[in-house]
Amino acid sequence: MPSLAALYSSSFARSARRSSLLLALSLVGAVIALPSTAQDTAAAQDPAAVERGFAVWKGQDCTGCHGWAGNGERIGENPTGPSLRAIEFPGDVIKEVVLCGRPGSDMPAHDPQAYTDDRCYGMTKADIAGQRLLKGKPMTADEANDLVAYLLDRVVGRPNQPNQDDCLAYYGEKKKRLCERYPTAESQGL
Repeated sequence: MPSLAALYSSSFARSARRSSLLLALSLVGAVIALPSTAQDTAAAQDPAAVERGFAVWKGQDCTGCHGWAGNGERIGENPTGPSLRAIEFPGDVIKEVVLCGRPGSDMPAHDPQAYTDDRCYGMTKADIAGQRLLKGKPMTADEANDLVAYLLDRVVGRPNQPNQDDCLAYYGEKKKRLCERYPTAESQGL
């Protein structure tokens, strides 16, 4: 039987990890509101990875909550996600949020093994007990890397209002008339 000190210590450690997660998740909300310079400091992305990431973006239905342009304008009855254009996270943090989700929020975990060990924020299912955890479509680490390449290249750090070039890149030339309602990249200073 474990000693009282050992029980207290493990209970204290779980509580500390849980508090750390809650603090980290609250900081996510605070950072999302800050203007972004991540695109200015992001390294050039591999064009092939960006294109594969675009396919992941559409195939995983990220657009349902974050909008086709990643600006938080949900599509349909989905929950409203934050604008990914306004975040200031490095790629490894974005990848962890994609794979691990955000317990207690509408952001699903896309790693089928999330919280089966401590790969997600250093926490397990026991650490997030009582918090809702949504499961998204399964995603591999490589798919998450490609998605991050796409986000850093085409979404993060961009003006919240998409432009005609963004629209054409997403919808293609067949929707050119639809895209004319958006400002030009030049008018946005891009």
